[in-house]
Amino acid sequence: MTQFKARSIKHKLLTPILLFISITFIISQAINYSVTYEKAKQNLIDRVHVLANGVAYNLQAAILFDDALSANEILSAFSADKEVVRVKLYDQDNHEFFATYQVEDEDINTPNKAQLAMIKENNMVISDQYVFLLVPVILEQEQIAMLRITISTASFKLILVSVIKNGIIFLFLLSAAGCMLYFNIQRVIIKPVFALNKSMQVFVDGQKITQQLNASADDEIGDLVNAFSTMLNRLEQREQQILLTMDKLEQEKSFANEVIETVQHALVVTDKTGRIVHFNAAAKVVFQCDNEILKNTVIQQLIYTSDSHLIDSALNEGIDLNDKQFKSQDRCQQEQFLQVSSRKLSKSTKTLFAIQDVTLHEASISKQRLAASVFENSQDGIIVIGHSGVISIANPAVTTLLGFSNEELITRSENEHSMWSEFNELTPVVFKSMEEYGHWQGEVWERHKDGRLIPLQVKINRIINNEKQDVFDTFIILSDISHIKEIERLDHLAHHDELTGLANRTKLYGELNEVATYYHDSLAEFGVIYLDLDGFKLVNDTYGHDAGDEVLKQVAKRLQSQVRESDLVARLSGDEFVLLISPTSKDKITILAERLLTTLKQDIIYKEQTLHIGVSIGIHLVNNGQRDIAAILKHADSAMYQAKLAGKGKALFYKMDMPESKLG
Repeated sequence: MTQFKARSIKHKLLTPILLFISITFIISQAINYSVTYEKAKQNLIDRVHVLANGVAYNLQAAILFDDALSANEILSAFSADKEVVRVKLYDQDNHEFFATYQVEDEDINTPNKAQLAMIKENNMVISDQYVFLLVPVILEQEQIAMLRITISTASFKLILVSVIKNGIIFLFLLSAAGCMLYFNIQRVIIKPVFALNKSMQVFVDGQKITQQLNASADDEIGDLVNAFSTMLNRLEQREQQILLTMDKLEQEKSFANEVIETVQHALVVTDKTGRIVHFNAAAKVVFQCDNEILKNTVIQQLIYTSDSHLIDSALNEGIDLNDKQFKSQDRCQQEQFLQVSSRKLSKSTKTLFAIQDVTLHEASISKQRLAASVFENSQDGIIVIGHSGVISIANPAVTTLLGFSNEELITRSENEHSMWSEFNELTPVVFKSMEEYGHWQGEVWERHKDGRLIPLQVKINRIINNEKQDVFDTFIILSDISHIKEIERLDHLAHHDELTGLANRTKLYGELNEVATYYHDSLAEFGVIYLDLDGFKLVNDTYGHDAGDEVLKQVAKRLQSQVRESDLVARLSGDEFVLLISPTSKDKITILAERLLTTLKQDIIYKEQTLHIGVSIGIHLVNNGQRDIAAILKHADSAMYQAKLAGKGKALFYKMDMPESKLG
């Protein structure tokens, strides 16, 4: 009972409806089944009785004359009723007689002793599957025999199926009626009550009611809803009046706080002992503290400086501080510069401090000083060209490098100045690189004021104005690379032939050693071509050494024109040349040798004289991991020697059975 009282009104109304539908359905279906069953049973028995009486009348003659054939034929009349499955004819002493009727393919149980006793007593008994009926055969009001009829109860099951179908339809109709009743109650009573209850709960919890209640009917519940809505409207009006008053007060207070909070300086109010009683948000940033630390902290602990007596004077004597800068330390023991101003408030015991962190500003000034020092003392020349193309700044190193004074450089365009000779020729390339990448670097030779050329490494960068992306300055760094060029020149002389510019013996041996080492464990091949000019001595003796030198230069150019950039062309001595071809194959190096034979035998014109030379070529294709560079050259030399012996103007590959070279 207690649980039922605790349930919602929806459950309290729904439970009786469900109980009513269930009880009504069960009782009605039970009555319906009972009445239908009894009616069907009685109809079946009456129908069989009528048929049995007719058959019994017809059996009188067959019984008197003991005619079994006629009796069986007469009993077959029971086939007219499909419910009759078996009929046995007994004499008046209930012994089995001579006639029987039974439905084919039907296995029919016989009544047990208890059922036989009930049949004798009541002339009828009903089992689960059959109805056993006893009908007497009367002749002249005297019983002469008995018919025991077995009737199937299969039709009773159809009665149950029919009752179930009708019950389902009745249940559906009953449920539909119950749903209509429930939905009507839901609309008229439950929904308004639930809405009212929800709104009252929201109101009790102090929340805002977002949905207006509307009465759905002009009854008692509608009046209750309207009364609650009226109460809410009046309360809301009072609340709005209170909120308007509070808003005005809050606006005045928030305006004052906003002024204080938006100030970028730390504003701190202290009592006469220096203890902080009020502060703004900027104070937490400046001192890197939260509210708990700042509250009731003494200001001398925040401004930790050797000039603390000035803070004491502002607190105790009311002396105003005007943008006084203190060197202090922050909470991380890092150096901090603070600019402090103070004023005595109208309450004599309170002092207002305005504090600004100028650490970054001081650091910026320090960096500017450092940058200026680097600019002035740099060994590299630094030039800044403004957006208009005029030189705005140049450091002393520019004067040292190029000899032009600062006055000769400033306010002049780089195109107007005589020191930009080679650089001006590169202007299209530089401009394109600056547009695409924002920088350019390269080497140029520019002329000193005294006329001598100086090699310079030039780096150019574009400095874009952060506010205006299309406005920029150009930053140029000039580095003297004379010493680098001198080292490169000496290195070139040490590794190249002075006459032809080709690699010399030292360079060849170094490159050959690297290639042999690289290919030692590889299946790839590289080749060495050894060349010796045919007829060179005749040219030298006939036309002089100058003609011979020209021949060597022309040969060098022709050799370089036939090989790749990765290949090496070297002059060993006199008219001997070596080509290092890496990588290659026998077919490729054979084609190259044929081109060399063709191009080197072409005429050479010297001072209107036609000079004729040829070449003998020896080829060594290295493919077995050989690393002895002396042996590699020796094999190529041997192949070249055999080419000369074979009649000159030929190219031969080295073979293992070749004799050693006799050439130097």
